[in-house]
Parts: sequence; C-alpha cells; structure tokens
Amino acid sequence: MILRKNRFPVTFLGIFFAVSNLSSWAAKAPLSPEKLQKEASHIVSGKILEVTAKVQKSTVEKGIGLHRDRVFTIKIRVRSISKGAGVKPGDQIDVIAWQPSTRIPPRPGLQGHELIPKKADVVTFHLRRKKGGGFEPLLPNGIAVRKGGD
Repeated sequence: MILRKNRFPVTFLGIFFAVSNLSSWAAKAPLSPEKLQKEASHIVSGKILEVTAKVQKSTVEKGIGLHRDRVFTIKIRVRSISKGAGVKPGDQIDVIAWQPSTRIPPRPGLQGHELIPKKADVVTFHLRRKKGGGFEPLLPNGIAVRKGGD
C-alpha cells in the first residue's frame, strides 16, 4: 500500500525529466572541410577591423533557468570570396558569432563558435546568411584564423 501512495510523485518526476531532456541539445562536433564547403552560403576571407561583444538573453537555450550568451559582432574587410553572391572584395560585412556566457542550471548543449578572432587577424569565414540580413559562421568551426596573418 505504501508503494501505491508514492507512485504519483515518482511517475510525475519521471515524466518531467523525460520531457525536459527533449529540449536539451548536445555539443556539436566540428564540421569536416567538405561539410563546411557544402553548407556555407558564402566563404569569405579578409582582415578583422573590429570585434565587439555584448551579453544578452540566450536565443539558443530556451530551457528553464538563467541563460545568457556573449554575442560578438565581427566587422571584416573582405579580401576574397570563394563562394557566394552579393559580396565583393573591398566590402565591409558584419558577422555575428556567439559563445555561452551563463547557464544556470548548467546544461549540456551547443557551445557556440570555437574561435572568436581579434582585431587585425586575417580570417576565413564559412558563413550562412541570416534571416533579416547579416551573416553568421557555421557552428562550431566556421571561423579559421590564418597563421602568419596573411
């Protein structure tokens, strides 16, 4: 009889954890060079002019808790285009990247972009055009800093 009384809370907790796990994401494995090439709408190289960051409510993690992301706006002067239309050498474009800042409670999930370049770095971006304009690098490794700066 005691087991029957405690069945509801145990069942409720089981259902709660099963449903809450449906919304959790795993970290994303790096894309192969072939996948980067295939999935990118644009592949551009150039010099970083400016990198700014702000912490804001996460648009990626929507679970219960306090979730903030550090969102980076990366201004690049395009030197070359390997793929994509609408961008030409000499253009300045903004690329939006992100990394998690706060996760309370801590949850496994997407970890954002592996690498955030610094001002004056020479970089190749594998990009996807965002809805509403602008670009974002493919997750997680759509940003590659060239060794030697050229």
